[in-house]
Amino acid sequence: MKLKISSFKEPKHVGVVICVSWNNTEDVFSCGDDHKLLKWNLVNSECMVVMTFPDDFYPTGMHLFPKINMGGNKHQHDVILISTADGKFHIVNHNGRIEKTVNAHQGACLAAQWSPDGAGLLTAGEDGFVKVWSRNGLLRSTIVQSDVPCYNATWSPDSSAILYTKENFLVIKHLNSNNKITKWKAHESLILCVAWNANNNMIISGSEDGFSKIWDTFGQQISVSVKHDQPITSVSWSPAGDLFVIGSYNLVRLCSANGWSHCLDRPATGSIYSIAWSSDGTQLAAACANGHVMFAHIIEREYTWKNFSCTQTGRKVIAIKDIITDQSDQLDYPDRVIQIALGFNHLVIATVKQCFIHKLSSWNTPVTFDLKEGTISMILLSERCLCIVERAGISVYSYMGRLLASPRWGARPDTLGRAALSLGPDALAAVDQTDRKLVHVFDLPTGLIVRSSTDNTVTKLSHKMTVSNIALSQSGPISERQLALLDYNRDLYVITVKDPKAKFNKLGSQILDIVWSAETELLVGLRASSVVAWCCPRAAAQTDWLLLTTVSKEITDLGRNPSVVCIEDGVARICRGNGSTLHVSLAAFPEKLLKHVAANMWQAALQLCRTVEDETLWACLAVLAWQQHQLAVAEEAFALIHQYQQVCYIQHLRNSIPEKLSASGSLIVN
Repeated sequence: MKLKISSFKEPKHVGVVICVSWNNTEDVFSCGDDHKLLKWNLVNSECMVVMTFPDDFYPTGMHLFPKINMGGNKHQHDVILISTADGKFHIVNHNGRIEKTVNAHQGACLAAQWSPDGAGLLTAGEDGFVKVWSRNGLLRSTIVQSDVPCYNATWSPDSSAILYTKENFLVIKHLNSNNKITKWKAHESLILCVAWNANNNMIISGSEDGFSKIWDTFGQQISVSVKHDQPITSVSWSPAGDLFVIGSYNLVRLCSANGWSHCLDRPATGSIYSIAWSSDGTQLAAACANGHVMFAHIIEREYTWKNFSCTQTGRKVIAIKDIITDQSDQLDYPDRVIQIALGFNHLVIATVKQCFIHKLSSWNTPVTFDLKEGTISMILLSERCLCIVERAGISVYSYMGRLLASPRWGARPDTLGRAALSLGPDALAAVDQTDRKLVHVFDLPTGLIVRSSTDNTVTKLSHKMTVSNIALSQSGPISERQLALLDYNRDLYVITVKDPKAKFNKLGSQILDIVWSAETELLVGLRASSVVAWCCPRAAAQTDWLLLTTVSKEITDLGRNPSVVCIEDGVARICRGNGSTLHVSLAAFPEKLLKHVAANMWQAALQLCRTVEDETLWACLAVLAWQQHQLAVAEEAFALIHQYQQVCYIQHLRNSIPEKLSASGSLIVN
């Protein structure tokens, strides 16, 4: 993954460009010391002067009104907030006319930002004050009064708190004054820029000491960059929270959310004072000291699934390859590609206007349908359907392009991250954004008849702790659909969604990441120095059975914040903290056994266990056979793992109710 950088041959600004902001995925506004507000169109490669402000108008920051209610008047959202060096902030309409000017600070107004919910705005100034204003520019409250300049401030994702800088300290101040402030020393020198992401709730800061650092909301350091030669003048999270970019003198660096670097470019731009992401997370705009506005888009994104790999080689070009047959092809699209998903024998490509669904067996004849809006933040795949997350809402489609459901529960889709949303073959699970202890599980129609959205059954699961990560199992009938969740204590629980007496059963603690196998009910979790596979998660109600069916393998040098990408045929693919990939053979035989059991091939399962002669494998077979009422198989398996009390119980059942046993030894339950 890297950035493809472009800019106009001649600078359109005379002097330094201070700030940039995206209007939509194709239009960018910029403002600089030449007092001009410019609008750039990336489709037509055009630049037009929107307004020339008075000579004493020196901008320090700019922010467009957030796109939160797409049903309203369009022009209502094209409102620009600009802070200036004379202590004022200006509310400017889409034509460049100043609607309102407010004297906000003594000295320069160094930062101004609309709240994420659009209800108000904040300003931070050279006088050390941080103030909150109404949407119309009326002062609501002075949040901070300090004797040192506040160089940057930003809202929390839910608009309930403000993060601001105080020399080399970061401070989180909750608007509810009953909550105490969180303050910590973040750098050795002055902090110049901060950003707070809505999806991962992480904070990034850049300082004059040349370091950028990632923090959680408690002030704990997640990652620190290498030392740069010059001060970090700008930082920005991608909307999805999986990437961030930092800008410095003649330098722009693209990094993952863990802090490791994807690419480093050294354009001759001078200092980069502001960087902004497009809402689809694929493009960047940067304000440069040499008068240029630099544009970049992400290319060479790589995706793999089994023996297939695909790479985005250009804005509209995808290269796909079958590694086994060495068959490759280049797929060209009419519009810019913004999201890619590969899995379950399908390649799904979302462009600005359309979605293309390719079967991997015949990728030259895709199914296409039009999108509601060209701002897609995420695509999730499962065996039977796919989920597209747009700013306008969440939609679930079949692989034939038919709309199956549009679940609604009052959340802002653009603030949903991958950890808070999970798609199964017949269900969609989502963490409630207002009460993060609550998980909604929507039933999805799987037949040819599509029910209306009001018919979708919703199961609400309430956990005792705040939920940080969820994952739905990918195999089995809907009656056995399992939901695994991680809470903020890093404890892992599993629950059968459709069980009338559903209960959260604890599988383990200190778990960093989880993933289900795409083909079986094998659940894999990652700890700081080991990887764990739960072969029979539904056995969690009986602790001794759970221990017998759990496989663990020690791993060193995983680094900070590793993640497990997938599990295929018992081999776990792990992304280390430094970005390198590690393959660990963890549960190859248990996954083979689970496939035999799912296909009702009990003799093949027995033969596998007898050949391998592994106690964990016999334990898995015993538990699965007991759950499926295969008493003859369960009796042999329990005997070989020395669970003699269970053997005696099975023999008692077989002797006392022989009329209810079929010829194969399975229990017939009325």
